[in-house]
Amino acid sequence: MAKPITATVMNSALQAVIWQPYIEDRGPGEPAILVERDAGGLLVLTQEGRQVLIQPETLPTLVKELKRLLTGE
Repeated sequence: MAKPITATVMNSALQAVIWQPYIEDRGPGEPAILVERDAGGLLVLTQEGRQVLIQPETLPTLVKELKRLLTGE
């Protein structure tokens, strides 16, 4: 049974897991990413012990740039 792409880690916490599955033309899948909000309101992305902290105010710009990089525009 395939894992869903996202999953809630704990019902009482603001967390989600983003699974990165195997895709045939891109090689093996990458490790999952844990996304959560810390007590100060920052978004924390964690993968294999490495963390990136993101201010909520910069999220729209981050999403815009990620989409731009994905489409190559």
